[in-house]
Amino acid sequence: MTAKNGIEELFTYRLHVLKKHTDRALTEAFAAALALTLTEARFLISVGAFGPLSVSELGRVSNLDRSQASRATDVLERKGLLAKTSNEADARGVLVALTAKGRSTWRRATAISKAGNDAFLAVLSEHEREVLGTVLAKLVGQCGEAD
Repeated sequence: MTAKNGIEELFTYRLHVLKKHTDRALTEAFAAALALTLTEARFLISVGAFGPLSVSELGRVSNLDRSQASRATDVLERKGLLAKTSNEADARGVLVALTAKGRSTWRRATAISKAGNDAFLAVLSEHEREVLGTVLAKLVGQCGEAD
């Protein structure tokens, strides 16, 4: 890649471009099919993937800060997709879990996410996908646990 200022060759710049592109595509897909924002859909997918957790724990696994996780929980609860139950391990806290409607929506959101990923990666050969997966795992691994 040739550039006047070289920024286009930076890994972080390229990563940002890819993130913006995938976010835009998934935002449109989740809004059209599920009437959910990208943040809401990602949070719902995390609840389905990781099971009942506290809002803080779900924020961590979803890469959302506490206030974003709390807002997503409230919106998805109002939509009937999530339910809060008391946390026996922490009497002051709650656990967030999918409702029956939430499980159905989670399956659809997961399918949309997978289809979006597959479409985005379609330009790569199977070998390139494997290499990319290995490289990304290595880079994510050096970051440690999500903040």
